Amino acid sequence: MLQTNRSTLNFYGPDTAVQFREVKLHSRSNTNTLLIQKNFLIDHISDAVVFTDMDLRIIYINKKAEQVYGIKSKAVTGQPFREVIQYDYMDDTREQALQILQQTGRWQGKVVYTRDDKQVFQLLATVTFAHNEKKKRVGLIATLKDITAQELSNEAARKNKLEQQKEINRLMIKTQENERNELGRELHDNINQILAAVKLQLEFSLENYDEEKCTVEKCKNNIEEVIREIRNLSHRLVLPRFAETSLIAEIQKTIDNIAQQQPVYLNAHGLNEALLTDNIKETIYRIIQEQLANIIRHARSKKAVIKLYNTDTSLFLSIEDDGVGFNTSQLRKGVGITNILNRVEIYNGSACISSSPGKGCRLDVSIPLNAKG
Repeated sequence: MLQTNRSTLNFYGPDTAVQFREVKLHSRSNTNTLLIQKNFLIDHISDAVVFTDMDLRIIYINKKAEQVYGIKSKAVTGQPFREVIQYDYMDDTREQALQILQQTGRWQGKVVYTRDDKQVFQLLATVTFAHNEKKKRVGLIATLKDITAQELSNEAARKNKLEQQKEINRLMIKTQENERNELGRELHDNINQILAAVKLQLEFSLENYDEEKCTVEKCKNNIEEVIREIRNLSHRLVLPRFAETSLIAEIQKTIDNIAQQQPVYLNAHGLNEALLTDNIKETIYRIIQEQLANIIRHARSKKAVIKLYNTDTSLFLSIEDDGVGFNTSQLRKGVGITNILNRVEIYNGSACISSSPGKGCRLDVSIPLNAKG
């Protein structure tokens, strides 16, 4: 049973002193003297205010708090705060918040409250101890500012900025691909043709100049090597036309081209290419190229393994090597790694690199198949 008398006393909060009416709450175990603010202004401020005793039982909530929580002060007076009002803490946990409050006398953080009618409020909560005129702690004051509109606006701005960055990445990658394709065609159509013509001339010379045979033979071999290198370079630069070929076939070509430098094994038994768009095929193809180039340059591995499969909703890629590895905390995002991350981000996917010195490296990529890009 809750009883009140008519006496008033000064109550000291963190910044000011205001008048309270003294309230006594009688229970079976003990009688607690509680303080409740009846100042007229408290019911007319824009923030929700909640008062509790030291056992976190509600003493009073103002009119704004009644609106936010959808409850009446009289109905919840004397009840445990946690049973009446339950928050989702955005930064700290409830236990951490209480620990900070005990240590510093004040806690501030963002919380989310979902009312019974499913309306969601995002609140900036400030909690301090209430003291009487003798500076003794007698309860808690929680002031809650409704920041729902602000947070929704910030979230919309964050999403807009993220979409803008994705579009920038998309355009950068598209530009890179156009430059690569143009360079690849120039190498294949111009330089390669010139070298092929020189090769034919040298072959003719071999048939007619016995005294120059050794020199011409060397030239011929060198030019053949250049042609092979240009063909490989052109293949790496120009994207395959996936309308005419398969992703698995093109990955296997890439593996065959580097077989002498780096043995690579492909496991694509769980891949259903019919569920992949050409854009996603191009993305996976480039990621594999980038990571294999990283392995050749840095890993000094005996073998690498590519696993590629998909479900109806997601595509999964892993590339693992048994090389020297590295400390991921000291990883510098070079061009290759940055390109991989940018490509994955465009499709709202994820990429994770795990490694340690002497333990090789593993790249894991997942891309949702309903992504737009």
